[in-house]
Amino acid sequence: MRNLVICLLALWLASGCAQAEEPIRAAASETRTEWVVTSAEGMDAILLIGAAGGDVMQADIYPEGIAWVRETVSPEGVEAIDAIDAALRQRIGVLTGPSMAYFFSANQVETLDDVIASAADPRGRLQPGLMTSPHWDAERFENAVRLMPTIHTALVELRAAGFSQWYADNFADDVNAAVGVNRAGVEAYDIIPEQERLLGRALDPQIEILIANFSRPYGIRIMGQRFIAYHGWDAQTQLRVAAHEIFHPPFDPDDPDLPELLSDLEADPWMRSIVEDHDPRFGYNSFMGVINEGSTQALDQVVSDRLGFADDPGERWRGNDGGMHMFAAAAWHAMVEDGFAETGGTYSDWLKSALRRGLLSPAEVRRRATEVVGAETVDQWGPHRAAAGEAD
Repeated sequence: MRNLVICLLALWLASGCAQAEEPIRAAASETRTEWVVTSAEGMDAILLIGAAGGDVMQADIYPEGIAWVRETVSPEGVEAIDAIDAALRQRIGVLTGPSMAYFFSANQVETLDDVIASAADPRGRLQPGLMTSPHWDAERFENAVRLMPTIHTALVELRAAGFSQWYADNFADDVNAAVGVNRAGVEAYDIIPEQERLLGRALDPQIEILIANFSRPYGIRIMGQRFIAYHGWDAQTQLRVAAHEIFHPPFDPDDPDLPELLSDLEADPWMRSIVEDHDPRFGYNSFMGVINEGSTQALDQVVSDRLGFADDPGERWRGNDGGMHMFAAAAWHAMVEDGFAETGGTYSDWLKSALRRGLLSPAEVRRRATEVVGAETVDQWGPHRAAAGEAD
């Protein structure tokens, strides 16, 4: 297998290798990953509230859906939707639809009535499930409970406006068709063992994909090993989303060793430019956010490389989110070169080792990223970018 990894590195970094071996596939009797693919009208209602409230990344994607909400839903409902956006996106800087999606995924979301019931009784219907999450935060829950009457109003007014019939007439057929197509497309891929191999811990064998209409441009992680994906994405894209989302978080963000090990990279002007000068709409607006996402992208690239559904890494990281994920490109390059992509282990341990050995020093991150994406993408970042922005 080492020859395969070296061959992949040569193919993508130097375009000097012929076709690699067949991707790794487990025999049907050996497959451990259990795929569940479903749809949920109630979750799409939650996501539509986020889009209609003012999500800037969704405005050009769903103009007709947003117009339907703002023209058909009662003034009281529209006022509630705007208040939700003000409380979440504008005030605390989180994505409204995805944030609510995570919260409501603690109970049933199949129908609009399901999510209305949860909004009416968050302590009874949502708190028990949320408390099982490693991300449980009592203060955040209380903040959400205070907003819940407003969310309840928005959902009830969506129902009164005929959301369920409108959704059935315009979107349900495409969503339901995509459920079957995607189930058939993903079930042959056994990704859980590959992810366990890189995280160094056991994972639940079940992965649930919830197919939606109003989720673009996001792949949204919800409670458990579950995520929301757009019905128009093909199975290969769904696989890449699954390979990505389950890795979050790939290391303990509270690890006491990481701040010192990452201090040089965090202080580097080139890296600071990535953190500070990228389009904030993409998210990842902190240094640790960039490292977390970059690590996750690098790991999902390893999995998709090995299982045969990868995008070309150079094309991926040149174009994704304005070319900001240079740490992802560098970490992937280092994992392949250092042998971790082949041997596996515990990523958090490998990351700390790589930092101690200088494999991901500021200069090495730039060098490795350049090997993957080219100098033009790497060189767009730096103090000159901020200066150019100020001049404009």
